[in-house]
Amino acid sequence: MAMNDSNQAQKRIEIIDMLKELTTRFSNIRDNLCEPYGLSSLQAVIIMDIYHNPDNTRVTDICKRLKKSTNTISPLINRLIEKDFLIKEQNKDDNRVFNVKLTDKTLNIANEIAIDVSDYTYPMFDSLTKEEFENIYNSLLKLLEVTK
Repeated sequence: MAMNDSNQAQKRIEIIDMLKELTTRFSNIRDNLCEPYGLSSLQAVIIMDIYHNPDNTRVTDICKRLKKSTNTISPLINRLIEKDFLIKEQNKDDNRVFNVKLTDKTLNIANEIAIDVSDYTYPMFDSLTKEEFENIYNSLLKLLEVTK
């Protein structure tokens, strides 16, 4: 029994290390995909969030979806506006509120990033058997569930 406890403890440590490694790898991938457009990873995440949610682009909405504070997101949005990646429009329903929208230039960049991401990630999934894919999918769902 003690052997199993020791083995399980070691595997827990290995899982944490694997998650750290995956986080680093995905962060590096995202950085490499964003660099040609002059965007930081988080700026690109903001742009892609707006791209995927064009009818819900108040800063507070973006912050909720990204699980980040307005103190983190607002300065990044302001920089994106200064660089002409985003524009700010007054909300039609509430004049006190502003929505942020993609410029035409940024819409093209978002389309390219979406293609770049699928070009990079889909081959990773294609290299898995159906069973391996389902195991990873179900394991990640469970991990998300237990970490809430």
